[in-house]
Amino acid sequence: MDARTKRAARHATLAMAVLLTAATAGCGVAQAVGDGVVNAAKWVFTTRVKTMSVDLKGRASLNADAQGKSLSMVVRFYQLKDANTFAQLNYMQLQSDDLNLLKADLLATKDVVLQPGASASIAEPMSPDAQVVGVVAFFREPVQGRTWKLVIPKKQWKRTDPVKIEVSGSELVLVGI
Repeated sequence: MDARTKRAARHATLAMAVLLTAATAGCGVAQAVGDGVVNAAKWVFTTRVKTMSVDLKGRASLNADAQGKSLSMVVRFYQLKDANTFAQLNYMQLQSDDLNLLKADLLATKDVVLQPGASASIAEPMSPDAQVVGVVAFFREPVQGRTWKLVIPKKQWKRTDPVKIEVSGSELVLVGI
């Protein structure tokens, strides 16, 4: 083999090596881009909320006794895997045995004592497995036809952070929805 043929063979081998390296690198880039697109889609379409932030406002007329005097009350927040059991429980069940009845779905709880005319802000870590937050206002006497229990989807915190809840008379109201 003469020098010219050897040089041509070396150039051909080098060119093949460069093409093979470029093709392999291209596959890696394509994989990285594909992974990036998948991760971006997961970020957009899944709800990742790290903190359950709530602004709670109690009106001056709150949880009145028989004489019309406003009294403090407890508002309890439940981080839940699923809302089905919570939605089916009545006031007395939640007041007397909530932790036991919700144990299959319950991830965390937080109690807030709300005074008439006062506000409270809470910021609690949101469990990654929580899908909803259940809220119960334990009024002295719940009034028929008034809202004393709320189910707030986790995705609500992506729209409004903090979530605002007002407690007036004997009713819970989700504000700004």
